[in-house]
Amino acid sequence: MTGKLEGRVALISGIATGLGRAGALLFAAEGAAVVGLDVDADGAATTVADITDRGGTAAVVPGDVSRADDVQRAVGTAVDRFGKLDALWANAGIGVFKDVIDTTEAEWDRIIGVNLKGAYLMAHFGIPELRRAGGGTMVLTASTSAVVGSPRWAAYCATKGGMLMLCRAMALDHAADGIRINCVCPGSIESPLLEQDMRSRGVPIAEAIEEDRRAHPMQRIGRPDEVARAALFLSCDDSSFTTGSSLFVDGGYAAQ
Repeated sequence: MTGKLEGRVALISGIATGLGRAGALLFAAEGAAVVGLDVDADGAATTVADITDRGGTAAVVPGDVSRADDVQRAVGTAVDRFGKLDALWANAGIGVFKDVIDTTEAEWDRIIGVNLKGAYLMAHFGIPELRRAGGGTMVLTASTSAVVGSPRWAAYCATKGGMLMLCRAMALDHAADGIRINCVCPGSIESPLLEQDMRSRGVPIAEAIEEDRRAHPMQRIGRPDEVARAALFLSCDDSSFTTGSSLFVDGGYAAQ
């Protein structure tokens, strides 16, 4: 049986850890050649090594998703090395657990740069290659924070809400090109970003974990592979009539 992404080339940002690592491993297992863009070059290289050890195909481009030159280089690497680009996943994301008063201008600019500008740059340089390939897909990692406000998470919420509307606008712009663009919206997922969030709350980590568990109707925190499978669905032919949508992987959190 062939994989759901057999013969396709995917560019994923933030593959060193968490959702991006899980997605890179899954996309490669489903037959894609994966190019990963990440500031954590060592972590990304480990992910790529794990893919190749399992018989998959992958390459890493060390770089910052908020820098145009780095994103352009990653797109170019995918095309130069594998001949085309079929799928984008703008996954890299950061945040600080602060309200708008405590958030410094530098922190604001950095969060906007990685989360929202990073998605724009992936699209800006990647969509022309998807068009040249005859069509393709793009997934943006938004969040339940795109539609549900969270205390002391102002900059992060702003970027995720922006990503949701960016997704919808781009989906309309590029539907005629055969390019489908969708968001995956995770709730609390086991990841370094969630751990960073929890450790910044000023309560014992066990208390923070319990707080997040109880906040989700399914009474647990999600796993990176569960989000990766949602992104796979949005990146393969199983979702062939889906664009401009938001797939929530949140144990019912946003439905409350």
